[in-house]
Amino acid sequence: MNQESDLKADLFCSLLISKKILSSMQIRRLMESLKIDSASDLYLNRSEVLTKQNLTTDQWEACSKFIESPANVRIDEYVEYVDKKGIYSMDFFDSLYPSYLRNLPNMPLVLYMKGDRRLLSEQSARVSIVGTRRPSSYGRRVTRDFSHELTLHDVVVVSGLARGIDGIAHMTCLETGGKTIAVLPCGLDMIYPPDHTDLFHEIASKGLLLSELPPSTKVIRQYFPARNRILSALSDCVLITEAGEKSGTLHTAAFAATQGREVFVVPTSVYSDTGKGNLELMKDGAQVATEPEDILAFLAGAIFFREIDEIKDEWKMKKLKEKIKKMPQKLEQDEVRLLISEVLMSQELSADEISMETELPYVMVVKELGKMEIEGIVVQEKQKYILTIRL
Repeated sequence: MNQESDLKADLFCSLLISKKILSSMQIRRLMESLKIDSASDLYLNRSEVLTKQNLTTDQWEACSKFIESPANVRIDEYVEYVDKKGIYSMDFFDSLYPSYLRNLPNMPLVLYMKGDRRLLSEQSARVSIVGTRRPSSYGRRVTRDFSHELTLHDVVVVSGLARGIDGIAHMTCLETGGKTIAVLPCGLDMIYPPDHTDLFHEIASKGLLLSELPPSTKVIRQYFPARNRILSALSDCVLITEAGEKSGTLHTAAFAATQGREVFVVPTSVYSDTGKGNLELMKDGAQVATEPEDILAFLAGAIFFREIDEIKDEWKMKKLKEKIKKMPQKLEQDEVRLLISEVLMSQELSADEISMETELPYVMVVKELGKMEIEGIVVQEKQKYILTIRL
């Protein structure tokens, strides 16, 4: 599938969700039950799939009306508009969709991006720095100091582009020559807040803008908590430099806790109105960060364990290759599939080429590919196999 057809499919799914025809989870369950492995396949077969299969009467009628409506008919114009804005997409079924998001519940079916997607790499250390929109001089200073020091250590700073703490974190990171990700509560053709227009464009050129909302979606109140769950999910940990008693930042901390992300809080005065949220989080067991080194020490451990996992994977592949040379007939099905999926991760190959790349016997490769094709793990186009589900 080319990029334009993928974008068209993602926009189609987003429209189904935004118009409350189907939820993200309903689309995923529908695709899984029908063994549809990509949003593109869903879009190409929409008339058959969405109007006949596994839907309630209400859903069937809603899907039928949408497919015949101007909103769907004009999707080509929508794709052209989005493409001109430099916005691209990635859906849950894309092999590049980060596993640290995929493995969490309630993550977006589609992500829209503008900027450098490499910042979502699983090798990058990322910290969400969030807080009040009306920081004190103490909160501003703390945010600048932590953002500056973390950026010097190649940490990607994640925030929500809001006024106050968010904006300070983004700007300090960029001024220090680092990389930052901004998650927006609107479409990426909108700029919110408007007074961060210059910052928006700088992040687009030097960092990454991200949203689950399709282009042309305006800001409404309910989108902010949804945005906050992505902020925490993207990061290894969340740092709250200054938050009021009823700050939306507390939602981010709550999401982080349920997602298994560590929450750090900078101590503040017991008399500070702008820091009452910090005190409450400390009472609830959040980690205290008095200096950037507290965050860096935590990240060192997190990155260490990620690297250990990579070393384990490398060791496993090494052992598999030794087994192929000595006794290929003893390979388990899962081992054969792992080897095949590894070589198909970044390229499309024929059965012959897969056999050469993996050093597996050709007969074994063909036999397993047949099973994987029936299960929808791979598809074949022009005698080349394409991986559709990452194992």
